[in-house]
Amino acid sequence: MSPEEQFHVEVLKLLLQVATVDGRVAHSEIEHILDTARGMSVPLPELAALTRCLQNNAPLPPPNMGILRTNPAAVVREAKALIASDGSVHAAEIELLRQIRELLGIVS
Repeated sequence: MSPEEQFHVEVLKLLLQVATVDGRVAHSEIEHILDTARGMSVPLPELAALTRCLQNNAPLPPPNMGILRTNPAAVVREAKALIASDGSVHAAEIELLRQIRELLGIVS
């Protein structure tokens, strides 16, 4: 996998963490994640493996924060877009976004 493809896979892993943090995954969140994956040209085997985790209630693979730190602004932008996609913002999503920003080294 190219570095760009690996970055996109890690973004997708992070988005799955964001989508599940409030205890439910809305249909709009799933659609948003799939649209994002298509837009980033995430390799189909990687996308299939990640969606199987959701379908089977299996543990989600943790994202590689080292790779995500290569473009923290894009990561935060994608996370915010996903959080807004279902029309409601849960406190757990806000807290996770704060933690993501901290892990990425973003200070505000």
